[in-house]
Amino acid sequence: MSEPLSEGGSAPLVEVRHLVHRYPIGHGWLGGPRGYLNAVDDVSFRVWRGETLGLVGETGSGKSTLGRCLVRLLKPSSGEILFEGEDLLALRGEALRRKRREFQIIFQDPYGSLNPRMRVESIMTEPLAIHRMGDRHQRRLRAAELLEQVGMEASALPRFPHEFSGGQRQRIGIARALALNPKFVVCDEPVSALDVSVQAQIINLLQDLQERLGLTYLFIAHGLQVVAHISTRVAVLFQGRIVEMGSREELFQRPLHPYTRSLLDAVLDPDPGAPRPAREDPPAEPAAVHSPAPGCRFAPRCPLAEGRCLAEEPALRELAPGHTAACHMADRPAAGD
Repeated sequence: MSEPLSEGGSAPLVEVRHLVHRYPIGHGWLGGPRGYLNAVDDVSFRVWRGETLGLVGETGSGKSTLGRCLVRLLKPSSGEILFEGEDLLALRGEALRRKRREFQIIFQDPYGSLNPRMRVESIMTEPLAIHRMGDRHQRRLRAAELLEQVGMEASALPRFPHEFSGGQRQRIGIARALALNPKFVVCDEPVSALDVSVQAQIINLLQDLQERLGLTYLFIAHGLQVVAHISTRVAVLFQGRIVEMGSREELFQRPLHPYTRSLLDAVLDPDPGAPRPAREDPPAEPAAVHSPAPGCRFAPRCPLAEGRCLAEEPALRELAPGHTAACHMADRPAAGD
């Protein structure tokens, strides 16, 4: 895999090497699993300090599984996750607990990610208590400071999550993720459950926090429309594998993979009278279990697929500086070009 070095040639903050995460499926004759679903299948990439790497793909592509592996909420089946050069998968016990301060996650659902039985103060101070940071008074002051950073007031501390709107709950979730001063934050579809009018506010807040606190993000989203406003680079995930990766500008202006082009076609034009490209509806999505048969996983839905695509799985290759794609036909122009 070839990716550009960050400015000055420094090492990446996060490096993922050949990551795999399998889920067992069903029960076999002897009580073991009937098979496995490769939710994340041989994924490799780097995240540079201070950038936002957007991760996009449809439901079931493995985005959230990948994000949770990066913060050790899930243990990968194989591969490596290096954080500042240190292998996170080799850490255990107290060493892992200390390292967790440096990477956190913002969850998708602001209604389900906050304990409804806990007051905001307890939600905010729990990470500080777990990591034995400060006394009770200092933790309360820190909670008030965090709420102020996300645009809320300290008067929210004694209240319960159900007393707030969805956007306010997500602000509380963001504040909780920042409690331990992390360097790297996985944003797992943080705006998909919010009204469109609130989504822009949360994205602007995340960008402001990144600038003020020097944060690095992995920003997970369903489609490219949201990612366009916040990402430095974009990785496109399909059935557990990265099929394209490049800078935001390159990927939007010159998409190389047919799946990326289909995602871009799905972005609504703000002009309702604008012409839409004519294309047939794709075939139904293949079964959830990834077939061990050779060939490109997107081939059943691809308008460019040929015999080679059905017989040989394409490797992720660099087709322009910093722009990679896993497609035998990536050199071929899109229809209408």
